[in-house]
Amino acid sequence: MILPQIFINLVLPFFKNKLFIALIHRISILLITFISYSYIIGKFYKVLCFSKMTFEWLPMINPYVWPFSFFKIVTNPYFKFWSKILPSLKFEKSVLDISGIIAIEALNTVVYLLVILSNQLLLLLEKTELFLRA
Repeated sequence: MILPQIFINLVLPFFKNKLFIALIHRISILLITFISYSYIIGKFYKVLCFSKMTFEWLPMINPYVWPFSFFKIVTNPYFKFWSKILPSLKFEKSVLDISGIIAIEALNTVVYLLVILSNQLLLLLEKTELFLRA
């Protein structure tokens, strides 16, 4: 994330206006809050996706009974989206569906990018606090 670093190093030193820096400070607080909640939701949804994939592999679990149907209902739109993008690989007599694995990895990537973005915004928040205290 090079853009917040450029903003911190180049733009903030030229704007000594406390109103502008206070505005940037408040916006960064709101963005960090939004990103933190998105991170929590992403991690929870990742657990739901892992649970659904695990329950599909177990033959004795009925996916239409209450606790297991919840996982299927909540995660089906996400997995259907990925199965439309990545159709099944067809070999001579078998079919391999890798869209579920790619879907989980995409969710992992989104959660990772949220962490990186929040770290960069924390640096921006720290620099704006230094300017506001001075």
